Amino acid sequence: MSMPSPERERIPQAPEKCSWVIADPVGAATKLGKRTSLQYKMQKLGIARN
Repeated sequence: MSMPSPERERIPQAPEKCSWVIADPVGAATKLGKRTSLQYKMQKLGIARN
């Protein structure tokens, strides 16, 4: 099962736009949805902070 392409495009951009803050109220997870879902999707796509 693959993710819809708009979501696949937004996920890599979200942590960068939020200075890699994931779980804060102003973080990427808040902007995209639930924290655990974002962390799972980032792992699935191989997105990590370099």
